[in-house]
Parts: sequence; structure tokens; C-alpha cells
Amino acid sequence: MTATTAPYSVPAPQFANHPHDIPSEIQLDIGSAKRASAHAEPQSSVPDRNRANGLSDWQIKKIIRHVDQNIRSSLRITDLGALVHLSASHFSRNFKISFGEPPYAYVLSRRIALAKHLIRTTDEPLSQIAHACGMSDQAHLCKLFRRIAGTTPHQWRQKSHVECRGNARNADPVVDIAFASIR
Repeated sequence: MTATTAPYSVPAPQFANHPHDIPSEIQLDIGSAKRASAHAEPQSSVPDRNRANGLSDWQIKKIIRHVDQNIRSSLRITDLGALVHLSASHFSRNFKISFGEPPYAYVLSRRIALAKHLIRTTDEPLSQIAHACGMSDQAHLCKLFRRIAGTTPHQWRQKSHVECRGNARNADPVVDIAFASIR
């Protein structure tokens, strides 16, 4: 199972104010993965010597960092497993225990998180944002975005702009006066 990317080789758009990997404000840490695993299916109290115990801390950190840094490229389960020295099946099983979701769902959620950030902070066309998030085209972005976020990217952008304007109106009047005098 792989997360899909563009079937042809097109350089990802370069946003002036955005690095190649996921911005720090939407990056996950190991604590997030641990909290997600706490909500995963409970383990039985009977010990099973074949039961997987999840990924170790170093493996979780390495996977999170690798996914975030390579979000624009194809991320295959076999490659992620090899990164932490596990077979694809063993990796998938342990990943689900640690993160509370399968690797493919996690990669998609990270791509949508990046898309939300880019939609909110840039005026780039959705087609460029789709490629920047490792999706094949705008239609793919819209389909996945709607399924995961519950709204279309266009509606998300409009809502974000309305919220930004609403926050600007509710800003501290003293600060607004100070900035008005500087301009």
C-alpha cells in the first residue's frame, strides 16, 4: 500500500515562505503518537509472545521525521519499515498499535494537515498545493480533503479568511491605534 504521488515527474512548487518539509506548527512529536496509541484498541491482559508491542520511541521519532520531511514524495510501507529495520507486515502492525491508525491513513492525515496550513497561509492555487502535499492533482486533493476534513479546500480557505478578518476586528484597539500611527 502506498500513498499516491504525481505519476509524472514535475518539480514541486516552491513557496517563498515555506520550507520543503511540514511547518513546525503542524509537526507532531512523540507525545502525540503516544496519546494516539492510548485511544487505540486495548490490549488483552493475557500475554501473547507473538503479540507486537508497538514501535519503540526511536522508531516513532524516526518515522514522524521521515514522513514530515518527505511528505511530497511517495511513502511506501516497505520503505518506512526498512527505515526502522522491520518487515512491511510487522511495521504496519506495530505502527497501528503506536499511532492508532494504519500508516497510509497517517500519511494522508499529515498531507491534509500540510494542505490546511498552505491553504490558510497562502493564496497559491489548489493545484500547486496538491503537488506540494504529494498528491497527484487538484481533484485528488479535493476528494481526500473533503473525506478527511469534512469540507472542500475552497470552503476551508473561505472560512480561514473570514476567521482571520474576524480576529482582526476583535483585536485590541490600543494595538490597532499604535499600528495605524506607524503606517
